[in-house]
Amino acid sequence: GKARSRSAVDSAGQYSVTFVVGKIHKDLAGTLREKLVRLKFRTGQEPSGPCRQSYNFTKRPGDKVRTNIKQGGKYIVFVMGVGPHNFTLLGEPVFRCPKNIKAVRDVLCNNCIKPVNVSGLKDTRVEVGRKLKLVCRCRGNPQPAVTWYKDGVPVKASNLSRIEFRKKRSSLIIPKARLEDSGRYECRATSVTRQVVSSWANVTVTAPPTVPTKAPTLSPYVPKECHIKTYCLNGGTCAFYDTVQELVCTCAEGYKGSRCENKDVYNQSSMYMSLFCKPGGVFSSYYC
Repeated sequence: GKARSRSAVDSAGQYSVTFVVGKIHKDLAGTLREKLVRLKFRTGQEPSGPCRQSYNFTKRPGDKVRTNIKQGGKYIVFVMGVGPHNFTLLGEPVFRCPKNIKAVRDVLCNNCIKPVNVSGLKDTRVEVGRKLKLVCRCRGNPQPAVTWYKDGVPVKASNLSRIEFRKKRSSLIIPKARLEDSGRYECRATSVTRQVVSSWANVTVTAPPTVPTKAPTLSPYVPKECHIKTYCLNGGTCAFYDTVQELVCTCAEGYKGSRCENKDVYNQSSMYMSLFCKPGGVFSSYYC
């Protein structure tokens, strides 16, 4: 209909608009017979432009729709008869433009309404700090409204998560998952006829795998091959230790010193050498 007249705004921020009924798209009860319908609204924040709406719907019976109706504008008005010559608004009127007219016709056409169907959610495991993305695919005509829940509590967009809406799908994205993000997530779709269909999935956020701690190794104390072959004297064995960056000699029996350069006179086992004469000769010991 066309907004023929509009009253001044009262102290409560309300005003009345008289609409001239042009065309009735749907009236199953046959109650809309008047040519003029007067409805009451609350003032909105700013005027809506052509085909641009804020879509404020009533929440409780008796609530006034908050919008700005332009006098002389042509609108599609959603009302319900509550008695003779008495109508109540179901939602914000939308401008009568080709886009909105087509949307209304698509909804009201025979066999065009399709039931709501929700799918796509699967149980998911993700590590702490990784990206978590849940995608819910929704079908139905008109397109249902989608709400996300975690453990029965509505999920709201914040710095830690965001909700994206695309055609026929809704995505819940958590850029960096936390342990407390584990839980049961539900994608709930509600049709215009208040049909509610849900799909859910369990999300498990796991701690990152721990890096095993290496056991202490004695590799710094394991001797390496000596690069100076003649460093140790008198048959001593040379070794190089990275820990102290030094050459160390293991002396042969009977010798001592940092390079095995001294004879160990206190080592009795190495002080004498047994010599044997030819058979029939004399047995004797010689000093070494």
